[in-house]
Amino acid sequence: MNKNKFASIVCAAGVALLGTLLLGGCASTYQQRSVKGSGFLSDYSQLKERGGDTAMLSYIDPQANFRAYNKILLEPVRAYAANKDSSMAKLSKEKQQQLLNYFDAALREQLKKDYALVSQPGPGVMRVRVALTEATGSKVVLDTVSTILPIGLALSSVKAIATGEHLNVGTIGAECEGLDSMTNRRLFAAVDARVGRKITLKFDKFSRWHAVEDACDFWAEQLHDRLVEKRGKAPAAR
Repeated sequence: MNKNKFASIVCAAGVALLGTLLLGGCASTYQQRSVKGSGFLSDYSQLKERGGDTAMLSYIDPQANFRAYNKILLEPVRAYAANKDSSMAKLSKEKQQQLLNYFDAALREQLKKDYALVSQPGPGVMRVRVALTEATGSKVVLDTVSTILPIGLALSSVKAIATGEHLNVGTIGAECEGLDSMTNRRLFAAVDARVGRKITLKFDKFSRWHAVEDACDFWAEQLHDRLVEKRGKAPAAR
């Protein structure tokens, strides 16, 4: 094999590996080995472990026509804490709101690339429900829900949390399901959890929030990409 051909192969392999790393996970978190539902989803019995680059537990209606949906009604993001004394539960209402608004904005930023975001059910509208949890054993429903803010404002507001209260949890989870907005037929559902990598530098508090931010970004991208794939399209390169 000549040197030019060898160099081309090495270069192509490097690009492919980089793409895998960018799409397959985020730098400050990795997927948890097991997860339990919080009670947010209407039914967990359909969810199965799928393996590969997917949510830990998921379900897709094999008869669903995802091409029929070009609009999304995103419900306010909810939060489930592990218990009343957990870090998430003890966050001030303001910080809870900032966190949920960030996740809401991350989802909207991704979904608007291929869907019209609407506020009412109707033909071609998929209703999407999402919750942020403290993963395994989260059973306490917090009364704070996300509100719709300008995306740029919501995405930047979580940075302020780093200088005050912090979310001292090892694992953060997300649950999601998509329903036909007219019939409530379930189209898909997923449960996932990500673990923050151990950081021991002096910026630990910020890094913990940064890990939560990364997890929200990752889930938002994955939701968008999986929905686009189900419509027979290839997700745009990042």
